Amino acid sequence: MSLFPDGQPGPDPSLQRPEPASQPEGWGKRLFYRVSLRQAFVLVVVLGLLVPALFVAQINLRLRQASMVEQLKHDQDQITDILARGMRQPLWDLSTVNGRPLLDSVMKDERVVSVSVWSTISQEVFLQATAPARRLGAIQVVTSPISQGTRQIGRLTIEFDQTHLAARISNLQRDFVLLIAAQFALSVILILVVLDSRFLRPLRQLGIQAMHLSRREFKERFDWRRDDEIGDLGRYLEWTRQELLRLFDELERKNAELEVDIAERKQVEQALRSSERKYRELFVSNLDGIFVVDLAGRILDANPAVLAMLGVREDQLKGHLASEFIASDWHELDRQMMQVTVPSRGYCNEYEIELCRSDGLLIPVSAKGVLMRDDAGGAVGIWRLVRDLTEGRDAQRSMELAAKVFENTTEAIVITDAAYRILTVNRAFSTMTGFNSDKAVGRMVTELPSSRHKLEMLEDIQHSMRARGQWQGEVWLRRANGEEFPCWAIVNDAKDRHGRTSQYIALISDISERKRSDERIQYLAHFDVLTGLPNRGHFQELVNQALALADRNEGRCALLFIDLDRFKTINDSLGHVTGDELLKAVADRLKQALRAGDNVGRLGGDEFVIVLSRIDSPDEAATVAQRVLERLSVPFLLSGHDLIVTPSIGIGIYPEDGEDYDTLVKNADAAMYHAKESGRNNFQFYTSDMNARAYEILAVESQLRRAIEREEFVLHYQPQVDMRTGRIVGAEALIRWQHPENGLVGPGKFIPIAEERGLIVAIGNWVLREAARQNRAWQDAGLPPIAIAVNLSALQFYRQDICGYIAGVLADTGLEARYLELEVTESIIMQDVVSTVATMDALKSMGLKLAIDDFGTGYSSLNYLKRFKADKLKVDRSFVSDVPGDPDDCAITRAIINLARNLNLKVIAEGVETVEQWQFLLHEHCDEVQGYLVCKPQPPADMAQLLKAGLPIPKP
Repeated sequence: MSLFPDGQPGPDPSLQRPEPASQPEGWGKRLFYRVSLRQAFVLVVVLGLLVPALFVAQINLRLRQASMVEQLKHDQDQITDILARGMRQPLWDLSTVNGRPLLDSVMKDERVVSVSVWSTISQEVFLQATAPARRLGAIQVVTSPISQGTRQIGRLTIEFDQTHLAARISNLQRDFVLLIAAQFALSVILILVVLDSRFLRPLRQLGIQAMHLSRREFKERFDWRRDDEIGDLGRYLEWTRQELLRLFDELERKNAELEVDIAERKQVEQALRSSERKYRELFVSNLDGIFVVDLAGRILDANPAVLAMLGVREDQLKGHLASEFIASDWHELDRQMMQVTVPSRGYCNEYEIELCRSDGLLIPVSAKGVLMRDDAGGAVGIWRLVRDLTEGRDAQRSMELAAKVFENTTEAIVITDAAYRILTVNRAFSTMTGFNSDKAVGRMVTELPSSRHKLEMLEDIQHSMRARGQWQGEVWLRRANGEEFPCWAIVNDAKDRHGRTSQYIALISDISERKRSDERIQYLAHFDVLTGLPNRGHFQELVNQALALADRNEGRCALLFIDLDRFKTINDSLGHVTGDELLKAVADRLKQALRAGDNVGRLGGDEFVIVLSRIDSPDEAATVAQRVLERLSVPFLLSGHDLIVTPSIGIGIYPEDGEDYDTLVKNADAAMYHAKESGRNNFQFYTSDMNARAYEILAVESQLRRAIEREEFVLHYQPQVDMRTGRIVGAEALIRWQHPENGLVGPGKFIPIAEERGLIVAIGNWVLREAARQNRAWQDAGLPPIAIAVNLSALQFYRQDICGYIAGVLADTGLEARYLELEVTESIIMQDVVSTVATMDALKSMGLKLAIDDFGTGYSSLNYLKRFKADKLKVDRSFVSDVPGDPDDCAITRAIINLARNLNLKVIAEGVETVEQWQFLLHEHCDEVQGYLVCKPQPPADMAQLLKAGLPIPKP
């Protein structure tokens, strides 16, 4: 029998019954399924056609835009470069006439808004041109330095308007949009015409039939005669309609039967709910905790009070033994009560135990139990009631804690009644004032041993208490021994339950130490901690006061900038403790050298500044500077060392050398550097060219730091010749700076600056390592081994790890110690004789050779000289240059040679440039010489050729 009435064909038996579609999950899927098919197809067309077209168009557009921007950037760079090159000569000649034509030609470009040429020589605008009408939109500013050689002489600034580029890009974008829109519209129209006739219209008919099914309209049959997939779907809907019609008829019949059963059940359930509701209201609303446990102690139920008390959820409590939530110390008592007393008596009296919270805290509670019985009288469980005792105990502990705080706090506490009569004081009050509580209690506050403004202070307190209920301020009290001390008091009122003031509570703190600290802070803010002199900020205030006074009186001031020569050497070699002691001693001597009304301050490090508040002429500043030189020339005895410290002093005069503090300090600093270049241990007045020299020093310092990083230094080697045989027995390593712009630079141009700026250690270490490496390379090449002499700076010599560093150099290069000779100047080794002897002994023990350089230029003690384990004395070129013509230099040179021979030291003369000098030294039995007469300093390759020849250098 067919399920389809009226002889209509049913679904194809080979097809399975359609499964219901699963409901989409997630907001994205829900949104997707809410979109109509027409909208979905349109979206697919848009994504399939428009997106790729837009993507390709975007790429082409960006490439065209990048090309336009790159072209504009190229034009801007070209204009900037042409103008910067063209302005060099006019700017150097300060000729605006020569620069104006080029500037005007650049301004013909419509993209150029303005051009400015700034001269760093004259510090003003050299040339400028602008076209305000071209400033239509965004402006791009391009700047370029103008240099003449290595010197920057000006700066160029050009403003370009970006409106032309923006217009071209906008037109390009419009063309692309119109093309894509036309292509897209044509494609969408063709697709939608086909889609509506073959797909969307039949789907709408299916939707109408499905709607009838959802409304339970099963009477009208669905007629489908199409043979495609949509026709099959329509026939499935007709089969579904017939099945639903049959099922709904059967469901209505069974539903009528169920309604009768449900009515009967509702009456029974209503009675049960009413009984349970009353029980739960009592159980849930009880403020005490209630457990319901079975006879084995397992928890069946618990009210919210218990859950809050233990900090657990209901599912974490039910099914567990009650003993799990009782502290272990109380297990036995609780077991006795619940498993013995309650079953036998039916209940138990209250007893105290401790419960364990989920966070580990213990809660004191009072507990009791009541037996639960069923209808037959049999025991089925136990009601356990617990009451939290924490609040009561906390209140008791708070009272005890408050009493402890009152007695043990470091602040004095005074409590009075409303009439300001003392009710009690704590122990800190007695300790602070020396008056015990017996002498204070019962007295009025006005009777306290206050030393200042007693009545006025009390009136102020009363007025503040009436207005705000609080007062705080500084008071002065007197101790029992009569000593006055400052206190900080805070007074609050305490009110009774009616809102009336019943007591006043005063907290009193001794602020004596804080006041002393404030005074110390004020001192540290104005004075140097180490020397006690005015610091940089306070000294500037003193100078400004002196300048203002001089300005009012139309007078003069002088500022002396003092820097200690080679202080860094002392600080690094003897330690910061000795360096600090030296600074304090220098500060004391500077104060002794001042006139009345003058001031000295410390700017930091070893820099001191003196201001002479009133002078009639610069000679007075010179007198004070000379006095400073004399005071500091006396040796300092510090930590067992005799230290000689010399100052370099620069002097600036107000108002000639500066009309404000910063200018005076800058110019005096420049004068100080001029003093250092003049040989140190002197003073110099500021001159106009010193700023340029200071700038040059800073520039060289910056270039030196880069030279160290880039390894721009090279070594040349000057042979040292045996006078008897003429053979090369050694060579001195002499550093040169291979400057990238200035070529080969001699050491005299940069070594003094390196020493002054602390760069000499890095340079000296490089020289040591490079000389050792080169010497080892010559030996590995089979050349005759010789000793290479290297000069050590003071900072290198006195550094604590000099021996370790040289040992590392020898280990890294593989050079034997006997082929490395260290030259140390006489002035360096005499700075600290004790340390010098120890260091030279350590170096000699390593097998190194030691030479005393520039011997005779300083002053030495022969007693110390014999203790120096040197191998060689080196006669300075200042003595050799005038022999044999100068009798004094001849005598000095002869004496040094004889001294060296008597001390079993070799002697070498440097700076030998004439045959007469050679003959004189040979006659006086000098051992070795070096100088231009023998050979100039040679690059490593040429020096290697001399060693390879192996022949004696011809004697003059």
